[in-house]
Amino acid sequence: MVYTSDYALEYPEDATISNILLDYNIGGVSPNSPAIIEGLTGEVVYTYLSLRLGELAHAISIAQPKLVLVGDGLLPNLQAALKSTSAKPIISQLSTNGLQNSASTIDVLSITRTGSAEFESPEYEEGEIAKQLAFICFSSGTSGLPKGVKLSHGNIVSNVYMHSIYLADMFTSSTVFAMVVPFFHILGLQGFTCFKQGAPIVVFPKFDLPSLLVSIKRDKVSHLNVVPPIALQLLNNSLASSGDYSSLKCLMNAAAPLEQSLTDRLCKKLSCSLTQWYGLTEASPSVISQTEDQVHICNTVGKILPGISVKILDETLKECEHGVPGELCIRGPNVMQGYVGNTELTANTIMTDGYLRTGDIGYVDDNGFVFLVDRLKEMIKVKGNQVAPAELEGVLRLHHHVDDAAVCGHYIPEQATDVPIAFITTRVPKDQHSGLFADVIEFVRQRVASYKRIHEVRVVEEIPRNAGGKIVRRQLPERSFPTSVGRQNSVAKL
Repeated sequence: MVYTSDYALEYPEDATISNILLDYNIGGVSPNSPAIIEGLTGEVVYTYLSLRLGELAHAISIAQPKLVLVGDGLLPNLQAALKSTSAKPIISQLSTNGLQNSASTIDVLSITRTGSAEFESPEYEEGEIAKQLAFICFSSGTSGLPKGVKLSHGNIVSNVYMHSIYLADMFTSSTVFAMVVPFFHILGLQGFTCFKQGAPIVVFPKFDLPSLLVSIKRDKVSHLNVVPPIALQLLNNSLASSGDYSSLKCLMNAAAPLEQSLTDRLCKKLSCSLTQWYGLTEASPSVISQTEDQVHICNTVGKILPGISVKILDETLKECEHGVPGELCIRGPNVMQGYVGNTELTANTIMTDGYLRTGDIGYVDDNGFVFLVDRLKEMIKVKGNQVAPAELEGVLRLHHHVDDAAVCGHYIPEQATDVPIAFITTRVPKDQHSGLFADVIEFVRQRVASYKRIHEVRVVEEIPRNAGGKIVRRQLPERSFPTSVGRQNSVAKL
């Protein structure tokens, strides 16, 4: 069965991202209306380079950029990464102090003053411009090194119009968006929809909760995009309990799921609603979204956006019966062109009928709402039963002494099966951990089926997450666990 949207997608198939930006202020928006509001210090928001050096070098090796924009504070990271790559890009920054023979240099002001003098817009035949590469975005890298994803102008433009049609009431000139997710993240492309609809955005060089709260009051922020770590800060920080945040109407959670109980508490605290979104880098990025009048439907990520079709497939790639969970596979004009330098992986991801395998498990109900279960690669197989880490993580975070949690599988040879184990962060003192572990294990046992029970608990200083809020399980401490199930005296640190 193929699932689609109730809305039709109409968009200019030969438009570029530049066309969208040039169309800003169309539709009755005053030319004096703000497009971008600086949320913190008024500095320019630079390309993000605070990655681990290995990941940064990997990204540069794939993309082979000709120009890199960098702020002074992030220059050492870039220089160190360039030493392990063959790339020799031009480095552009406001000042060139400290650059030493690693690449050519030019300052940003020179580009803005003279860079367009000799520029000629290339001409393309009809239908060709949509295929032109616009971005190389990098996947989240939760299970390995990030992959370079090729997104065309047509991919981005179509996704912008999907937002504009399905979420027309959300993206308006009276909306003020605060975008706290860094612009190197795929969610940063949401800014194009704001520009097209005349909705101003508030941007920040880095996330800082006090500054965000000041901006909400000062700039009358109505919509705020969040990821789970930011949502948890808003929920747990006392600063968010005081002050007038009455302008805030809606939080938009994406990149990783947020449990319904946390959603309810956060909305009550801030007197606003929260919509769930689903997407992936390979889809430019949005696929499914809730509207603000659908927030009463619990645990769903919403409905399919216009122009996208979805199939639910089982392990043999046959279509599942309606309502039965399986892998979400999507097709639409927003689906990527492929992975940079990896035709084999592209062929394994985009099937011959054009559907892209997302690796996410979910189902569609009778009303067209999509519900996610977990990532296909992260499912734990316990004696033939599939266990979703996200479900157990949601239960763990309900415990009053668990601040954050991650679950993964550990193989026990004697039982010839994997079992779920948990990493948690807590403020409980170390000398009380033994009792805490026993309590957490019992807490989960009372709330899940027997095969889903947690068999091990360990404390870590923090749960490793990427900038989008997704758990990076490969960065959890080495899991050399004893074979005795339920051991409760182990403590590990990242």
